[in-house]
Amino acid sequence: MGLRDIKQRIKSTKSTQQITKAMNLVASSKLQKIKGRVVAARPFLLEIRRVLSNIILQTEEIHNAYIDKRPVENSLVIVIAGDRGLCGAYNSNVLKEAVKVINSRKSVKVIALGGKTLKFFSDKNYDIIKFVTGISDKPFYEDATEISNIALEMFAMGDIDEVVVVYTKFLSMLSYEVTVETMLPVDTASFTFEDDDKKEFNDVMEFEPKAEMVLNHLLPKYVNVLLFDAMLEAAACELASRTASMDSATKNADERIEDMTLSYNRARQSVITKEIIEVVAGANALN
Repeated sequence: MGLRDIKQRIKSTKSTQQITKAMNLVASSKLQKIKGRVVAARPFLLEIRRVLSNIILQTEEIHNAYIDKRPVENSLVIVIAGDRGLCGAYNSNVLKEAVKVINSRKSVKVIALGGKTLKFFSDKNYDIIKFVTGISDKPFYEDATEISNIALEMFAMGDIDEVVVVYTKFLSMLSYEVTVETMLPVDTASFTFEDDDKKEFNDVMEFEPKAEMVLNHLLPKYVNVLLFDAMLEAAACELASRTASMDSATKNADERIEDMTLSYNRARQSVITKEIIEVVAGANALN
């Protein structure tokens, strides 16, 4: 490889490095904002679960379309992944788990959230009834409400017997967990609380209007909030993965530039040495 080629590669790698640095900074900035939203949303979800659990414990033989279980023949799977790549194995991990979930069920319809999700399931000819793109790293409650209301209506009409969401739960900057959660029917027995003693019903608590009416109002809201929380968690995971990937790419570019610069200097030194030898040889020939 000639000096010109090495110099061109160094220039190209530096340009790429500038892009990865910029993407790292953008993803890091977005991540800090979304982490705040994740932390703010978690207590609200926890309190709704606590109230729902208390209602169920208080009321005997309560029946509701959103909590009554039935044989599962038709399923709706909501898959949340990214709109773009350049975030390591984040998208592929979610999609692999989603395929496992879908293959383990009889008849499945899919709601695809994210450009990568849409492309993946479209290419494989899955039954996609709804898709949303462009919001994977900046979801809002209105987005979650629109999507979850579709699921609520289909479930209430009996078109589907369960709703499952596949997403990633944010644990730390370097760690996330692909999670499969059943949204419908709502199973309050599966709710977990950090303080188990507060899970039990408090006899002092009273509901106005009646507990059943509160339950009818809260269950759809809970499903809305549950999906919104999943979308926030997924956004944080996507941005954390992209931040880490771009940071790694920037460091790799540094190493590559150092190696090519060393090769360039060696090649340049070799050319100079060769030219000196030729000059000395020419001078000796004249003498």
